[in-house]
Amino acid sequence: MIIDAYTHCGVDKFQPLPDVQAMMRSVRIAKAVLAQHLGQFDNSYIESCVRSSPETLAGVAMIDATAPTAHSALDAVTDSGAFRGLRMTAEMLVSAPGIASVALERGLHLVLYCPDGTQVIADVLGDIAPGPGRIVITHLGSPQVTDDAMTRGEEILGLAADPRVLVTLSGAGMACPAPHAPLQALVRSVVSEFGADRVMWASNFPVTGDAAAVAADLRLLQDNVWGLDSSVIEDIQGNVANRIWFADRGEGAA
Repeated sequence: MIIDAYTHCGVDKFQPLPDVQAMMRSVRIAKAVLAQHLGQFDNSYIESCVRSSPETLAGVAMIDATAPTAHSALDAVTDSGAFRGLRMTAEMLVSAPGIASVALERGLHLVLYCPDGTQVIADVLGDIAPGPGRIVITHLGSPQVTDDAMTRGEEILGLAADPRVLVTLSGAGMACPAPHAPLQALVRSVVSEFGADRVMWASNFPVTGDAAAVAADLRLLQDNVWGLDSSVIEDIQGNVANRIWFADRGEGAA
């Protein structure tokens, strides 16, 4: 089973659900996690998408975590029953760690985007209250490549000691062109340090490109261009995401 652990879906940015589902059919993706995009705090569209197909779609909401209304906004997300995750930027996490703690305590998975790398959140994560929710670092922690050499990225390995933290194998195209050779050592290290049970493949559609681009990205994993142990590929391409995002709330957070 192939599960996309992070794709965008929307009507005022990126593409609506029918386009996401067409991509999924083309690439033979069985289930997908719909992540809210930056700057959008109205989660009603993703909520409607999830309600239309809860067996194949999971939702990740976003709120303005630094606003005075943040706690009531989080209440609305959790009360809806439609969302399994809350997306935050590293800046939001540093500014409002209390919101992150409440989200985890309520069983929401915290989906973190760290555009400047994960070093800025390393100290904060240790202060976040434990809960049944997990912490998902998207896009390999946003490594940086300059002149075909990785100049930032290894700091994500320091988060492997926290058993709550998972990583999405996604967004490599934002750092360097396919086949992302400067990132191959980092990918192998992430899988080795975190374990295959804490790594999930994700498309980052449509930032990655169209369905053909998503399929090409997935083949890097399936054809083992990353140089991983072949036994872990099925876990990374779907088994882990199925457990985290689509199992019942208790099992998914175990």
